[in-house]
Amino acid sequence: MSCRFLFFLFIIIQNSFSSIHISPNRNQLQYSFIRTNSDRIIERFKRRTTSDIFQIHIHYDTSIKKLLKDEQKLIKEAVQAATNYWSKTIRPKYKLNNPIRLTRQCPSRKMFIVERNYSIHYCSEKCLDETHCGDIIVPEEHLQQCYICKNHQKCDPIGTQGPGVNTEFILYVSVLQTNRCEPIDTLATASFCQLERQQDRPIAGNINVCPKRLRGDRNGIDFDRLVSTIKHEILHTWVFSSGLFAFFRDSNGKPFTERDPATGWPKIYDEKLQIYTPSENVLKQIVRKNWKTRGGLVDKIILMLVTPRVQAVVREHFRCSTLEGAELENQGNVGTALTHWEKRLFEHEIMTGTYTQESVISNLTLALLEDSGWYDVSYEYGKPLLWGRNLGCDFVKTSCKQWIDSKLEKKKNPYPFCISPPKPNPSKRICDYTYDKIVMCNLVEYSTALPFEYQIFDSLPNITDENELARFDGHIMLADYFPYNQELIYKNSNRDSRYYRSENQPPNRENYALEKYSSESKCFDHGSIWEQYIDQCHRKRRVIPQAAGCYEFECISYKGFYVYIGKEKYLCEYQGQNLTIITAEYDSVYVGTIICPDCQIICGSLNNFQCPSEINKNHVQRQQQQQSDIRLSVQNFCTRSYEYNQSSMSDKTNQLHIILQTIFLFSICLYIRKGF
Repeated sequence: MSCRFLFFLFIIIQNSFSSIHISPNRNQLQYSFIRTNSDRIIERFKRRTTSDIFQIHIHYDTSIKKLLKDEQKLIKEAVQAATNYWSKTIRPKYKLNNPIRLTRQCPSRKMFIVERNYSIHYCSEKCLDETHCGDIIVPEEHLQQCYICKNHQKCDPIGTQGPGVNTEFILYVSVLQTNRCEPIDTLATASFCQLERQQDRPIAGNINVCPKRLRGDRNGIDFDRLVSTIKHEILHTWVFSSGLFAFFRDSNGKPFTERDPATGWPKIYDEKLQIYTPSENVLKQIVRKNWKTRGGLVDKIILMLVTPRVQAVVREHFRCSTLEGAELENQGNVGTALTHWEKRLFEHEIMTGTYTQESVISNLTLALLEDSGWYDVSYEYGKPLLWGRNLGCDFVKTSCKQWIDSKLEKKKNPYPFCISPPKPNPSKRICDYTYDKIVMCNLVEYSTALPFEYQIFDSLPNITDENELARFDGHIMLADYFPYNQELIYKNSNRDSRYYRSENQPPNRENYALEKYSSESKCFDHGSIWEQYIDQCHRKRRVIPQAAGCYEFECISYKGFYVYIGKEKYLCEYQGQNLTIITAEYDSVYVGTIICPDCQIICGSLNNFQCPSEINKNHVQRQQQQQSDIRLSVQNFCTRSYEYNQSSMSDKTNQLHIILQTIFLFSICLYIRKGF
């Protein structure tokens, strides 16, 4: 074996996509006056069926016409996919009896006059010529008459009203490059617009897709991520907004937050945050004492949603019976903080503030929808949230530094966080906890030290300088800079590391571990560095830093599952089993090992599937050793593979000679016939 080559894969941590949500301030926020049948809620519930879906009217702003046809189609298909999901997952608790007509906005202050037990707002002197919903102008046909008071005395509706929209929610979709699109990672923004008067439910909202970000990738944006982003933005228009928390109602339809009897609005307005202040039964400030940082112990102030179902879900999820509620994001700008779940605790939940890897709509977000008092929820459409599950009060109530330090002191893995030696080698690739993708520790070095509260490490392998230690932290700010294993993308490529996307299949010349990406694949950790033997096995290449790969598999009840690699298949019989892989492909011989994961994770979701019972692991290992001694000798395999290729080439050469001879004789025959 004469030479050794190192192969480096050009991979980077997945870029994060952010969303920004802006709540309308109290001058922009409007009630729309629509009669409802909320007084017949019980009767309506009895008549509703699963086919009675949430009616959502989608209105596209003219800005979408400025896009290319393919881009218009991409957005419309993504919006339709997102609304189809939500319309079957939730539905309003009551129906509207009349079409939605939105209230016209006022140029300045509003006046409230009580009519027939309704506090209706009027504009002073005139209404605005244009009424906005987020970033778009509402069409005239969607608007109510103008309600004005002249000289503070005579108050009447004037002008005409539009026909309105016979629906339960109007979703205005725009594609405008606004100021809120300027942060480079912002893919979309959202805002709710107006509320229904009797129960305060939002009935109109705007989502805006940032066109530069849509065009930003040379190969376009991934459709699944766009759908996930739009699902996220729609939730900001329905429930997840700091501007809506003060309007939540309990299970009996009563407001959680005290109201001003003169206006019907919540009583206290926070001028700094530009939102109505919700009751402590909805949003509560909690102080965590003795919060461990590199600079010492501090008091940590957090804000939590503490509504009944949300509280029950997080207590069950973390297995912490004293947990007060679900923590809200404390970082980011005004459109991120307080309007998302805390990234550190709910990493891949869809309502965290940045998209870093494939997200899920969990029971936590569905519980919030139900706790608002506005929606019924079908929980079967939610997906499990795996991040932080069953990790206890120590995980959810203490700092990440304390969690990591306590695990390292006991020589345990600080999961779900990670510590990968930053020097001299890059982080290795491993499978995530679902075995659905390949991930890498997102520990990075910053150019300057982070604030003490976000510094983690008192020591790191190969680093001794105190100032240098202060610069190492996780890649994601919203996760409080704590490092964790994150999905990958490949630089200068449209590939990422999700196993089920066939588009992620590496080219043959770069497929150093014989991976196969498909809907029939899962991720498998490697037990050793893989090697590729070339030039009739006279040269060897070692694959660095690959330490996991995606392969197709087949579940066999009571036996385990086969992993298909190259032309061979290998049987996984128990968790932790180390399989030796040797196979020929692409004129090379590949040698490596994979570690078998838990059969229940790989096959447990299949109907009537039974994983193998406890087996004699020593017997399996002896069988593998015998196979390794007899069949898997690298040199023997190389020799057989080379001889087979030579024989195959010889057969092909003989076939070619026969074909050429036939052509030659046929040509002579034609020549002779023409001569005569």
